[in-house]
Amino acid sequence: MKQYIFYISFIISAFSFAQIEQGETTVNRDEDFTQESVTVERNYEPKVEAAEKIKQTPNIQPSGDEKLPVDYALKDVEAESDFETSTIDAEELPVTDESPYNNYIRGGFGNRASLRIDGYGEYKIDNDKSVGATLDYRSTNGSVPDAVTETDNSKLQAEGFFKMNFENAAADIRLGGGMHKLNYYGVPYNETQWQNFGVDNVTQRYTNVYVDADYDAFNHLFLEEIKLNAGFFGDKFDASESNFDATATLGNDKIIELNVGDGLDLGAMADVNLNFANTKFEQISETKYSFLTMGVAPQLYFQNELLKVKAGINLQYNGESESGDNDFHIFPKAEVFVTAVPEFGFYGGIQGNVMQNRYQTLYKENPYLLPNQDLRATVNKMEVYAGIRGDIGMNFKYDASAKYQDVENMLLFGKNYIDIGGAFGSRNSFSAIYDDGKRTAIEGNINYLGVSNLNLGGNLMVQTFSLDNFDEAWGKPNLTATISADYKFLDDRLILNGDLFYVDKRKTMAFDTNSTTGISSFELDPYIDLNVGATYLILDRWAAFIEINNALNKNYERFLDYDVQGITAVGGVMFKF
Repeated sequence: MKQYIFYISFIISAFSFAQIEQGETTVNRDEDFTQESVTVERNYEPKVEAAEKIKQTPNIQPSGDEKLPVDYALKDVEAESDFETSTIDAEELPVTDESPYNNYIRGGFGNRASLRIDGYGEYKIDNDKSVGATLDYRSTNGSVPDAVTETDNSKLQAEGFFKMNFENAAADIRLGGGMHKLNYYGVPYNETQWQNFGVDNVTQRYTNVYVDADYDAFNHLFLEEIKLNAGFFGDKFDASESNFDATATLGNDKIIELNVGDGLDLGAMADVNLNFANTKFEQISETKYSFLTMGVAPQLYFQNELLKVKAGINLQYNGESESGDNDFHIFPKAEVFVTAVPEFGFYGGIQGNVMQNRYQTLYKENPYLLPNQDLRATVNKMEVYAGIRGDIGMNFKYDASAKYQDVENMLLFGKNYIDIGGAFGSRNSFSAIYDDGKRTAIEGNINYLGVSNLNLGGNLMVQTFSLDNFDEAWGKPNLTATISADYKFLDDRLILNGDLFYVDKRKTMAFDTNSTTGISSFELDPYIDLNVGATYLILDRWAAFIEINNALNKNYERFLDYDVQGITAVGGVMFKF
């Protein structure tokens, strides 16, 4: 019997070897492909040189062996297996866009001497490495009604990047920088008063350079992500700021598999942060700040398909070495997710944190700054939130939440109504002010994909404030709303997009030495802003585009005395490569 089994195995092996010889070959070598297996199927194509090896009259000797009689019989065997399916958590994979025209450059020109140039390029070195760059430049030289100074504005931002995929991770390194040139044109003077004041140059210029590094682990044991950032930010008036930020997320979602409930797992995670900023101001008076914030937020969590509960604490140290102020904070950090059905899920939690207010973060909220600021850390002492979210079918997604915050050093802005001379000292710059208080907010987000090639989204936020010292949260609207949409048709050759913004009225203030209280208050009217655009693919590589900003042509005030320009249209061409 063993001899028969040997013969049968030999015949099967020979047949398999013949199949391999004819081209059905599986290639899966680690040294050739690091992340994927490729199966190559091809038909056998004989070559001329192979014909020399074929004998025209093969000499076949008859075999003297006889076939032994073999009896075949089926035997019933009960199917039995201990295999059980298990749930696999989704992992982010390093997938890249393989579009044949993923890169582009475009340029356009419009009214108000508007110029727009932007582009994106990426070159794949191999399957795991790529390099690329982005560029964005825009400028305008239009006038604003009743403005007594020029309103020129130009902004340039450029970035180069290197991406690399590993077997179970991905890395992304970026080096970039930019320049923003603007004018302090929000002067509350008429033309005669301004001429008497004698200021002929109100320009400001901000510059920044930075390096970012991001490492994402996929099949990790405890390390999930590391982010590093180092940068420099400065302005025309000798203000300078350097920063270094490092964050890491550690975690394992299945340390112990508990035999409780419906497959409940015990996991653990921790967020680690280190933030440093050094800022120097030279105008009005020499001022320095050196902030150091570091902390860790460990958490344990239990989860299954229905429920996920996190519980832990957030430990944060925050210090400013120039003043000698040092604080240590312990915040609660807990969260619960309940998803009974895809259409409805509930979540809620409590947390707190510390955020450094830097010169650069102030600029991002209001670029018309006095180049000497009072910098403090905002402490979110307690934030309680709850919400619902879900997917209704494949086309409608929603998220609605409410939150209550107890905040120390809430960041606000006030205008300097003090004449100290110079480009920024003509009642035309802003300073950061702070107050402690409470904030309550309700926010909703929706996304609708029910119409073919249409993507429609919306956001609504209602908020109220109760402050310890000020009667108003200066510059903060009680209501904001946004609607955005893009639509593709004509076989995706024509793309239309638009954004509609609404911002409710706001109370704002100015430091005024002529006032008995030292403060003058103003009310800014609500405004609606509409931006629309279109791109038409003329040829496979060439397209035409148009962008219209402030399509309703409203000169509303975004900041006190800073009316925006009216309608601005830019048109041009785009080349894809």
